[in-house]
Amino acid sequence: MSYIAIDLGNKRVGIATCTENIAFPEAVITRTEVVGWLKKYFKNNAGVEKIVVWLPYDLYGKDTRQLDKTLKFTQKLKDIFPEKSIIGHDERFSSFQASQWFNDHRDDIAAQCILQSYIDSIKT
Repeated sequence: MSYIAIDLGNKRVGIATCTENIAFPEAVITRTEVVGWLKKYFKNNAGVEKIVVWLPYDLYGKDTRQLDKTLKFTQKLKDIFPEKSIIGHDERFSSFQASQWFNDHRDDIAAQCILQSYIDSIKT
């Protein structure tokens, strides 16, 4: 099974993919490019079955402003890609993990952390 993960920001979107249950950073694109990018990616990679979207809860599991935007975006993805399973994944520390590896925040690395966390959570 193949997955793609999305770290949705207000301006940039990090994307990660996986091979053999190992997540890799794929791209950083602008938010306005997401749907077109995904359509092109799915056309060339038909085996992707799930889209994992980061759900931005705060440290205590409470909603954030970004969560509402992300849930609306997730619904949009469900409408555009009804054949894909859209999974919301709570990964509160993905941005922190990404910034530990690099001096600045890397959206694609954050997406990689989200995807690997999801893969690890279902491998039991």
